[in-house]
Amino acid sequence: MANEREFEKSVDDAVKEYEKRFRKNMQTAADVVANKAKQNVGVQTGALRADIKTEVVEKNGEVVGRVGNTLEYAIYHHQGTGIHAANGDGRKDVPWVYKDPKSGNFYKTSGTKANPYLRDAVESERTKVERLLGGG
Repeated sequence: MANEREFEKSVDDAVKEYEKRFRKNMQTAADVVANKAKQNVGVQTGALRADIKTEVVEKNGEVVGRVGNTLEYAIYHHQGTGIHAANGDGRKDVPWVYKDPKSGNFYKTSGTKANPYLRDAVESERTKVERLLGGG
């Protein structure tokens, strides 16, 4: 009976250790992707770059690593706008004029080209991530 309990405890401890290591590796994988995304983002100010964050959560019994931005304009930088928008789902009535809230100047545009810095980071770091997570 004592040996049975010891065995069960050792299995439970091993599972907990594995889960702990996997979460740590998931965080490392997310950090690898985030660092590459920060290199790819190419922005005028550092705000978008600095806003690239990571988190590791458990969702429906799975460990999930997330990398992304919280700034409102991040999606426009990543996916593009107007005629340059990814998937062709941008504004069609081009060009249009807008007023820059900081400078007060007016600008005419047909949109901005997409810079899918997050997607590109995932793709370029896929081999490292797979190795970290045991799939490569």
